Amino acid sequence: MGEEAIGRSGPHILLSAGCLFHLPLKLVARIGREAGFAGMELIMNSPKLNPDAGLEAISDILPIRSLHAPFRDWAAWGGHLNSWRATTALANALPDADHITMHPPGTRLANMIQNRWFEKAVDLPLLLDAKGRIRFSLENMPWAEGSPFGKDPLDKLMAQCRDKNVGLTFDVCHMGVSGRDVLEAIDKVPHGLLYNVHFSDAVGYTEHLAPGRGALPLDAFLERLGKRGYAGYITLELEPGAFPTDMEGTVEMLTRLRRDMEARLETGRGE
Repeated sequence: MGEEAIGRSGPHILLSAGCLFHLPLKLVARIGREAGFAGMELIMNSPKLNPDAGLEAISDILPIRSLHAPFRDWAAWGGHLNSWRATTALANALPDADHITMHPPGTRLANMIQNRWFEKAVDLPLLLDAKGRIRFSLENMPWAEGSPFGKDPLDKLMAQCRDKNVGLTFDVCHMGVSGRDVLEAIDKVPHGLLYNVHFSDAVGYTEHLAPGRGALPLDAFLERLGKRGYAGYITLELEPGAFPTDMEGTVEMLTRLRRDMEARLETGRGE
C-alpha cells in the first residue's frame, strides 16, 4: 500500500474493483496499491468468487475491506438470499473484510413476492451468518420523484436500515440523478448510520463520472464529511471509460483523485 495511506486516521478511501472490471483482479489491486488507496471494495460478479478462489493473495496486495453483494443475475447463486449468503461467506473468510454493501431488493411486485424473506428479516447479520466484525449497509438507489404527500425515500431507507440492523451506503451520484441536493441529503443521515460512501460525479442521468466531470458539489460534500468527523469508507466508484487506456496514466489519475479527496476531507476537518 502507498505510504501516504498507511497509518492515516479518518475516512479510508477504497477503490471499487468495478472501476477497472475489464482488467484482471490482481492488476486492479496493484494499480490501487500504487495509487495509495487504503483498500478495495470487491464486486461480487460471479459465484466463482468464493472462499476457495484464492482471494487472500489479492488482499495481500490491496486489502479487500468491503464487498459489494451481487446486484444482477441472482439466479447464478440460486436466488437473492443465497447471493447475499455467498457474499457473507467470502467476507468471513477474508481477514481484512469487515463490510458488505447491498442493493435493497426491488419494489416491483414480482421482486417483493420472491423476496418476502427480506421484508420479514429483523437482523440481517444474524440471518446471513456473519462473523462479528462484518457490518452490512443498504445502498440508496436512484429514485423517481414520488408523491409530495408520501414519505421521503431516504427516510424510508434509513428506517429500513434500522429495522434490519444494518447501516447505509450513501451513493452520491445516485442521489444526484434523483434530483436531490446531496449536501442536504447527507446532513439527514445520522453519524452512526453511515458506513460507506460511493463517490462519483453525475450530470443529468449520467452516473459514475470522474469528480469534476459532472455537476455535483463533490468538494463541498467531502468537506462536509470531514467536518462531521466521518471515519468510515469512501469508495471511488467510476465507469472504466473514465480512465486512460494505459496503466501509468490510470495510476496517475487515481493518485490525483485520491489526494484531492483527502485534501478536501482535511479542509473540512480544519473548519
